[in-house]
Amino acid sequence: MTRRVVVIGAGLASAAHLTALRAVDADVVGVVTRDETRAAAARRLAPQARIFPSLDAAAALDADTAVVVTPPSSHLAVASALAERGLDLVIDKPLAASVHEAQAIVDVAERSGVRAAVTLQHRYKEAARRARQLLSAGAIGTLRSAIVTVPLWRPDSYYAEAGRGTWDRDGGGVLITQAIHTLDLYLSLAGPARSVVARASTSRGRLEAEDTIHLLIDHGTHAASVTASTAAWPGGAETIHLYGDAGQLRLVGDSLVQIGDSVRPVVDGSVDASGPDPLSMTAWFRSLYEDVFTSWASGAAPLSEARSGLPVHAVIDAAYRSAAAGATPVTVSEETHDTVSDERESACQS
Repeated sequence: MTRRVVVIGAGLASAAHLTALRAVDADVVGVVTRDETRAAAARRLAPQARIFPSLDAAAALDADTAVVVTPPSSHLAVASALAERGLDLVIDKPLAASVHEAQAIVDVAERSGVRAAVTLQHRYKEAARRARQLLSAGAIGTLRSAIVTVPLWRPDSYYAEAGRGTWDRDGGGVLITQAIHTLDLYLSLAGPARSVVARASTSRGRLEAEDTIHLLIDHGTHAASVTASTAAWPGGAETIHLYGDAGQLRLVGDSLVQIGDSVRPVVDGSVDASGPDPLSMTAWFRSLYEDVFTSWASGAAPLSEARSGLPVHAVIDAAYRSAAAGATPVTVSEETHDTVSDERESACQS
């Protein structure tokens, strides 16, 4: 059955969604945006879609799925309104600007009887799939440690958009906006985190939240160091290096190498996803939508089910609270925390 989709929002990420939806033969029946320039861009990618200035104006559309591509701070209100109308949800990362609201979105979807997914599309890299297989097969023995790096560059002009990099709109800086993908992928490979120690800072006077953050994650049986920055000119590929007691796995971008007595390339990828344009990741978005729509049609849970996005939110919440408290260890909990904005804001001053 062809999905009839309405896309809420037409900002930077919407082009990747619209392109992937077209690739999986979804019927985009509407796009909600008040911005005429963005509306024109959406029309080029989905010429059959009607443009609406508000969610209420689009209420009469015969749609079964809504893709939410609005700022994170609006996700709970938008998702709640859509769930009440019976629409299944695909929500652009992060699920929300806080772990508390992310949990609330999962709860409201389940109460309303609708299905929800989150676009953590890095899970769909071929390198990620093969890494999961190798870890499951014990290819590197028992995981002992990990090093994760996200060295990105975003110029000052990137932060000129109103609200970008603020606590109120985005929920933070590089960790929740960019590095969430790599951190989520790492957690999906390495398992649940127990506690986090973090330090955050910003090199830009006009930026409210952090543009650089360092985490130490304790998993109980192993530990990881994570560094993420949007001040790492000229930028580079994310790296996840997993060290076991019988070998190593190194993911660089969408490539994977297994290291033991010799170095064995497993996946030789070529996608450069270090820049700000989500269109570079269109193939991963397409795989995500194929999985989501196929799984929903068969009554199964997709790899990107919304509830599966909560663990990375919990780690991010713990990291921001740790940084705000001067690198005090913070236990990672699956329970929500309605973090005080002033406390999080002090994190980038630490």
